[in-house]
Amino acid sequence: MSEELTEPLRRFILTSVPSVPFVEALLIFRDAASSAGGAPVTIELLAGRLYVSERQAAEILAELRTARVVETLPEGAGHRYAPEPDLAPLLDALAAAYRARLVEVTALIHSRTGRMAQQFADAFKLRKD
Repeated sequence: MSEELTEPLRRFILTSVPSVPFVEALLIFRDAASSAGGAPVTIELLAGRLYVSERQAAEILAELRTARVVETLPEGAGHRYAPEPDLAPLLDALAAAYRARLVEVTALIHSRTGRMAQQFADAFKLRKD
C-alpha cells in the first residue's frame, strides 16, 4: 500500500484521529495481531509501550474501541486488533504513511488539535458588538 497522503487518508486523519498516541496504540495492536498468533494486548502492556499511565492507556483504548478498531477479549484476557472491514484499508494506509512520513502525519494530527484548541479559545474572546 502506498504511503502517500491521499485525500481520503488526509480526511480520515483530520476527522477520526484524535492524537499521536492513538496512532501509536493502533500500531501496537496492529503489530500484535500480525505477530505470533495475534497475542492480546493488555492495558499494562499498552501503557508500558506508550510510556503513559494505565489510566491514560485506558482512555486511548476506549477511543480505539469507540472507533471500531479493537475489541475486548472475554474473561479479562486483554484486547485485540479487530477493525471494521470498511476501516481496515484506511488503517493500513495510515500505518504505512505514519512509518514513511512521520513528520507530515503528526503535523496533520496536530493541526487538527490546534484548530480545535483555537476554536475553544475563540469562544471565550470578548467582542465589541
